Amino acid sequence: MWTVRLEQLARGTTFLTQHHHNTWLQHGSSTLRLLCGVSRNSSRDCSVMAIRREDGGQWERRAPLSPAHVKKIVRKGVKVLVQPSNRRAYPMQEYEKAGAVITEDLSEACLIMGVKQVPISGLLPEKTYAFFSHTIKAQEANMAMLDTILDRKIRLIDFEKMTDERGKRVVKFGRFSGAPGMINILHGMGLRFLALGHHTPFMHIAQSHNYRNSEMARQAVRDCGYEIALGLMPQSIGPLTFVFTGSGNVSQGAQEIFNELPHEYIHPEDLKEVCETGDTSRCYATVLSRKHHLKNKDTGVFSAEEYDTHPERYISTFAQEYAPYVSCLVNGIYWPPNAPRLLTFSDLQHLLSPDMAPKHVPEGPGMPRLPHRLVAVCDISADPGGSLEFMTECTSIDVPFILYDAEHHILRPRTSSFAGDGVLVCSIDNFPAQLPREATDYFGNLLIPYLWQMLKSRADVPFEEQEKLFSPTVRGAVIASNGRLTPRFEYISDLRAQKQKKQAKA
Repeated sequence: MWTVRLEQLARGTTFLTQHHHNTWLQHGSSTLRLLCGVSRNSSRDCSVMAIRREDGGQWERRAPLSPAHVKKIVRKGVKVLVQPSNRRAYPMQEYEKAGAVITEDLSEACLIMGVKQVPISGLLPEKTYAFFSHTIKAQEANMAMLDTILDRKIRLIDFEKMTDERGKRVVKFGRFSGAPGMINILHGMGLRFLALGHHTPFMHIAQSHNYRNSEMARQAVRDCGYEIALGLMPQSIGPLTFVFTGSGNVSQGAQEIFNELPHEYIHPEDLKEVCETGDTSRCYATVLSRKHHLKNKDTGVFSAEEYDTHPERYISTFAQEYAPYVSCLVNGIYWPPNAPRLLTFSDLQHLLSPDMAPKHVPEGPGMPRLPHRLVAVCDISADPGGSLEFMTECTSIDVPFILYDAEHHILRPRTSSFAGDGVLVCSIDNFPAQLPREATDYFGNLLIPYLWQMLKSRADVPFEEQEKLFSPTVRGAVIASNGRLTPRFEYISDLRAQKQKKQAKA
């Protein structure tokens, strides 16, 4: 009876298009539920999406999608709203030319995208939001935002948790965190060496945002490398060694910049020898993976599977085996709770002691020896209190560098003078914002394949009714929906309670 009724409705209702007719016949079961008044249509695509304005700081000029991406989306019949912003690297007129509607009011959209966290005042009830929420470790600064998301029954998709079957992130700024991070630390090293009494070719490298694009920055690094190859690096500094932790996109992006210098990659175990006999007309680098420095406390062996599930069973030997021979540490690893740290407070105290000064180098009046070999740390992971224990706060594009004095545990921001005790640290939590156009293009290219699934999301429909509409990649990134945390992220409540308990005791 219902089949007959469906066909009559599809034929007899004059305002239905042929598309609607086909859809009704193809989805008879869902239409039946509608006719019975059992449920709303949970599979209907959202026809309006929005790109919100970033308001996290003056340097945040990125967007999740570029005008070129918007043009493709509009051609598919989706209306795209864009909040006005003169700060965005891609100007509003380019989005408008691509077919977007420039408007402050985003209430018409059911999918709203951004890059960074959304202020509470910008969270509209029963909408689907997609952005980097920084809530998965129960970060205290973002718990009020998460509470509001739950109260307003918002569905939250976190880009950080969009992973493939191997657990690898699929939507990220990776390379465009690594590249500007590397450019910045080379710039900072030039200033730090100068404060220690040495002019170096690094003085001619600027911060990333001073270049129109990454190619201009690369050329500056090439020019610096040409001077290094000519032997213009002071001999009293000794051979420079760079250690890259991790092998993902962040590390690869940093290495792409480093590779513009005259360089040689070595095995981690060769670091000590290079420090003693290396050549100052080139830079040395090694890529340190987990197997090199992580060992089971009992067996002394590394197992990736065991470490992923039980990181508390492991220790890191980085501070003892490798760190004494590192000039610049470029850290790009993800640090899970309960995992061993790469460097602790006490490790830094040892590494910055006078005993760790470079040996086998010429010194004399006007040619001072470095106070310790470790000159700089570029913490691209930007995870306060994470793998680098002494990194208790991020730096910023305005004040990108600090000197960490391990003896007194003091973080001294550096603006003009780079003199003083300690190691130079750069740990900006929005490195990609320094190359905003390229970062937006890169991120949007990765995001677009999943966008069409996100457009099916309706926050006013129970998540359980829509789960099958999403691939595991999108489904696994939904942190909250319908006023509660999804099962995969219920642990956030427990983690939050644990942190509050610790604070109360303190």
